[in-house]
Amino acid sequence: MDQNTKETRKTFTFWVGEANRPYTPNNWELPKQTKFVKGLQLTTDQPDKLYYRGCQKIEIGGEELFPEGFESRILMSSLNVAPRERFFDLGEVLPGDLSVKIRYEDKDHSKAIFAQGYSVSVILLLEESL
Repeated sequence: MDQNTKETRKTFTFWVGEANRPYTPNNWELPKQTKFVKGLQLTTDQPDKLYYRGCQKIEIGGEELFPEGFESRILMSSLNVAPRERFFDLGEVLPGDLSVKIRYEDKDHSKAIFAQGYSVSVILLLEESL
């Protein structure tokens, strides 16, 4: 990171209200001053549900970073990990057209019964121009 940039975080959140169906939030966009996307983290208000039930496809700037069916558990982190280290390292992904696309799918799992909805947040670690 040079003197003309700063590190920021951008959070996108969506609600999973029904079991066993895909969710595709619309109109997610990176800030115009984004130079790189450096990391990604998934969080939720119901960790067991995201861990056992969730999978997704994620594209940033038109580039597919995680293919269809990529398990959410790989992109999650526990509270025992230092906050700065909770991000999945992406290197330096160019922002391209500034779009962020996710196709999340909730699937039944015996260790996490749906019962009620849950929120999912995608947190991106960005390097932005000043």
